[in-house]
Amino acid sequence: MLKLLRRKKVAKRIFYVLAAIIIPAFVIWGSASSIDKNKTPNYAGVIFGKKVSFDDFRQAMFAWNTQLKMQYGEKANEIAAAFFNPTQAAWERLILLHETKRRGLKATDSEIIATLTNMPFLQKNNNFDKQAYDLFLRYSLNMQPRAFEEQLRENLSMAKLFKEVTEGVTISDEEIKKEYEQINVQTSVKYVFFPVKGYKDKVSVTEDEVKAYYERSKEKFKVPPQINVSYCGIEFKEGATEDEKTKTKEKLTKTYALAKTKGLAAAAKEENLEVKETGLFGFEDPIPGLGWMPQLSGVLFDLPIGNLSKVVETPRGTYVFMAAEKKEASIPAYTEAKDKAKDALLSERSKEIALNNSEEFLSSIKTRSLSFEKAAQESGLIVKETPLFAHEGYISELGLAQPLKDAAFKLAKDAVAENPIELEQGYYNIKSMETIPFDEEKFKKEKDDFSKQLLENKRNKVFNDFSENLKKQARLINFVPDTKVK
Repeated sequence: MLKLLRRKKVAKRIFYVLAAIIIPAFVIWGSASSIDKNKTPNYAGVIFGKKVSFDDFRQAMFAWNTQLKMQYGEKANEIAAAFFNPTQAAWERLILLHETKRRGLKATDSEIIATLTNMPFLQKNNNFDKQAYDLFLRYSLNMQPRAFEEQLRENLSMAKLFKEVTEGVTISDEEIKKEYEQINVQTSVKYVFFPVKGYKDKVSVTEDEVKAYYERSKEKFKVPPQINVSYCGIEFKEGATEDEKTKTKEKLTKTYALAKTKGLAAAAKEENLEVKETGLFGFEDPIPGLGWMPQLSGVLFDLPIGNLSKVVETPRGTYVFMAAEKKEASIPAYTEAKDKAKDALLSERSKEIALNNSEEFLSSIKTRSLSFEKAAQESGLIVKETPLFAHEGYISELGLAQPLKDAAFKLAKDAVAENPIELEQGYYNIKSMETIPFDEEKFKKEKDDFSKQLLENKRNKVFNDFSENLKKQARLINFVPDTKVK
């Protein structure tokens, strides 16, 4: 620990590390690079025209992983596997640190001490507990104090960058009230539904019509690039311990080493493992036998034919993959696409009927002065009612349904929308039922807390935009494969 901290205790103050600001919010994994080590430079990459050593990159990766553990605890590995790309996260950290240095932003020793001594989980009797700190570093993070404190210095420097970038961000009373209304003012509607696919059994098409539809709509039937992958692996047992998982990885690592010289089939046989084949699948498809893993698909689609992946760990097990076959995107011949073309044409015709019926329903209300309910009865339609929903809320059975919500909030009580509302599943006609008006007293009570949250969200957006622009300026050249591949 810092020398000053070793000599005295510091009273507890309210302080929380801004981990959410510092950990990059990558949700989608990028594709791993397949690197020929004979052609790879002896540095990790380039940002802002400067080379980044592998050592600096590893330190950034380790620091990011430490932050992840501190924020998510035992769930860190699970969260990382599902939502983060460690390679991209490490690069973003390096890019942000480059900017802090450029601006001369650096945390002082006293700021590091204040942060450490006021972490709630390191407190005992309202004072910093040195023993708790040592145990935390040893058993939770497996780190030396100096390394942790230097990482913390970087984190606090990035927090200063966040503050500097966002200090001019403000929100007006008008913004606060408008956003509050979006979330809290609620309405409900009655509706009748005309499903897009609800009339397919009433439509018939000829062979000539299907062929003509295929000819003018060929791009709709284009098959994206596909890959067929051979693999062997060992799935984790339910409730497997970290030691058991480690042994599994070691066994697959041995298989991988053998496969590089003997081939995957021979290596798997020697280790009593089975080689399986996925069959052709697209980038956005579930991987046959393994499920939907976009991060893994990115790795596999980057593999040249006949090349092995490294050892890949997923939440369900550890695997080694080999690209067996690839097919470029192509438009199938009519004979292959005939059934899909017919189904698409029937759906298109069904959609036209759904729209016509929806418009006729509205016309009967206008021209015959029928009530919404009477028009539905005469048409044999079921009138449903939504629960109360906010402009930014979710509607039971309908989902987000933003076009419907936009229309609903414009209607006066008991008014019927003049036009059909198109959602993915079909057309809706709606009638306003009830709108709960803006509650001024409730708003006054909640305004302060709501304003703080709104301001935080706005600052986060500004900083995210800043970070994205900074990444473009960095002109990253990356020579590091996706670190999920081990």
